[in-house]
Amino acid sequence: MSIALALSAMVLLGSTHFINGLLARFYPPLNIAFYTHLGGALVGFAGALLFSTWEPTVWIWGALAGIGSALGAWMLYQGLSRAPFAIVVPVSAVAMVTIALGLSLIFLGERPNAWVWLGVMIALPAIWLTAGGGRINTGRMNSITRTGLLFGLEAGLGFALQLHFLGQVPDHAASYGIALCMLSGAVCLLPFYQRAKPAQKRFPLFATVAGGISALGLTMYALSQKGQLAIISIVIVSMYPLIPVVFGSLTRKEAVSGTTMTGVALSIVATMLIVAGSD
Repeated sequence: MSIALALSAMVLLGSTHFINGLLARFYPPLNIAFYTHLGGALVGFAGALLFSTWEPTVWIWGALAGIGSALGAWMLYQGLSRAPFAIVVPVSAVAMVTIALGLSLIFLGERPNAWVWLGVMIALPAIWLTAGGGRINTGRMNSITRTGLLFGLEAGLGFALQLHFLGQVPDHAASYGIALCMLSGAVCLLPFYQRAKPAQKRFPLFATVAGGISALGLTMYALSQKGQLAIISIVIVSMYPLIPVVFGSLTRKEAVSGTTMTGVALSIVATMLIVAGSD
């Protein structure tokens, strides 16, 4: 049952990026991030009432995490509106866990084990290979690749801040932390909301549903850890970039080279090692 929950969480989390990545070509990325956070907050609070216990300090950490989450989502969907899934998603994932590790080293004094350092060593060549390994020659492709890398790294920074602050929330209040993070992110994005075209009226619903799917995935991930070794859930859920990379690239008919796919695979391995080792 726990493995099924972890697999479901992986599919749900990956589906959020897949859905919103498709929307990003037709709808303002900032609006997508706003509605995603709104949907995540609605489902998150429902999950918190069912599975979590309130803790007063959650207000602080949830609000701070929301700032990072808003930045990460905005940059991620900006990247997906301009560059391939196979560049933006894996780069953001591996940047997220690597930067979060750095924050833990600096501010929490944590000392990673050998598995974490191995993941860090794999992360750098993984990003290089994801970008094509230096074999992309045309100016246009170089521009697209640079754009994907830049937004992927910026998204990773935002999500790393989100992880760092949510990490300060006690386990028994984790669902409240996620819900408040989503609500805070929506509040941060609201002042920058962009008016969309009338033909795009259906897209907010899709983004809101995607946010709810993400919150449901996080809830399933938390539940999956209660019935088995945490590392099993971590390894399974860390493979979520496969969903948007594979299905997103196929849907948008994006050509993915063997070098880039090698980078994607190494990015997922690096993510799993860093997250599992840190846990």
